Amino acid sequence: MARQLPPFEPVTQAQLRELWITHSDHNTRRLILEVERYRRVIAEVDTLYKTVHQAWRDTNGGDLVALHMLKQVLFTERFRVP
Repeated sequence: MARQLPPFEPVTQAQLRELWITHSDHNTRRLILEVERYRRVIAEVDTLYKTVHQAWRDTNGGDLVALHMLKQVLFTERFRVP
């Protein structure tokens, strides 16, 4: 089982941009790109969730528990970053 991360303040978009401008080191920029990629993947997963959820409701009605749990994870992650 993976260890939990210690509490920390998320990096804002403005801070990521500032880091990109002030640090030209290849590894630092790779890390910044990784953070940005992760955020875009989360946004894409959120869009796909909405599509699947609507299809489920249209076909079966109601909510699927696994989709509800996924929605909670996505909501928490999306609103964690200011």
